[in-house]
Amino acid sequence: MSRDVGVGGVAQVDALIDQLPDGLLVCAPDGCITLVNETMASMAGYPRADLIGMPLDLLVPSEHRDRHASLRQGFVADGLTRPMGPGLLLTLERRDGSQLPVEISLAPIVGTTSAGVVAIVRDVSERQRAEQALRTSNELLSLADERERIARDLHDTVLQRLFGLGLELQALAIRGANPAITERLDEAVDEIDLIIREIRTAVFTLGAASRNGSLGQILHTVVSQAKRVLGFPPRLRLDGPVETSMTPEIRAELIATLREALTNVGRHSGGTVAEVELRADGHLLTLRVLDNGRGVPSSFDTASGNGLQNMAERARLLGGGCALLARPERGTELRWWVPLPH
Repeated sequence: MSRDVGVGGVAQVDALIDQLPDGLLVCAPDGCITLVNETMASMAGYPRADLIGMPLDLLVPSEHRDRHASLRQGFVADGLTRPMGPGLLLTLERRDGSQLPVEISLAPIVGTTSAGVVAIVRDVSERQRAEQALRTSNELLSLADERERIARDLHDTVLQRLFGLGLELQALAIRGANPAITERLDEAVDEIDLIIREIRTAVFTLGAASRNGSLGQILHTVVSQAKRVLGFPPRLRLDGPVETSMTPEIRAELIATLREALTNVGRHSGGTVAEVELRADGHLLTLRVLDNGRGVPSSFDTASGNGLQNMAERARLLGGGCALLARPERGTELRWWVPLPH
């Protein structure tokens, strides 16, 4: 590469080369590096002086070095300017052995007293991270769309068919003459009602939990975090228009109460099962947290314990109430209720 310019001109050219945002590298026909700029040296992780005279192949990942020399020689013979490996993922092996994703454009040195190749090397690691983030976002959006579709299918098809089946069984139970069969049909209807409530919960969490800040997302987070305290995941059931019926104030107090209630179950109940039921019936929002633990102490009232006092106070400020009840079979029920706005 001819540099037949004055000393001042050479210094100016060197300064311009060092200001390039991309790496610049020149190598001789034998593959030895004759010129690099500071950007290229920084990308490679070598002092600039160490790169001069070094074989270019040492910057090629070791698994590709054997064939790189022939490819380089073929390029010099062709004498054409072109990108290197269009459509391929290229990497530069740095001094510490790490690999940097790059794009490389090549140009032969022509019209000079010496032959060689000029390479412009661009660090594309940041762009690749951005592209990966975009792909991840698109995948999450596709997943959210699929969740919404499943939720619609469950609501529009499965729930309606189950509801119709329950009505048919109730009609059979009413007409039935055999008490044993009638009792069994009633049990089947109760089971269908339970399945419907659980599917409604699934519909709610599938459709809403993917939206940042939604009640479904927050409930899912609270219940998931409670597993650390409980040692097992509590079951969540929702019934009615719980998200659309409450004000932001009710929602904030509800979430705080639920966290407190699940923490209390983990600390005091000794149970192995916990259930969270949230119901909105148009006039009242009711939260029930149930466990199968040791139950309510005999000398207990709602005023004892800061946690229960806090939950009761939250309900009172909203015009509602809070009670801790012994379950008939075993365990405890925390019931927290507030009126809904009309």
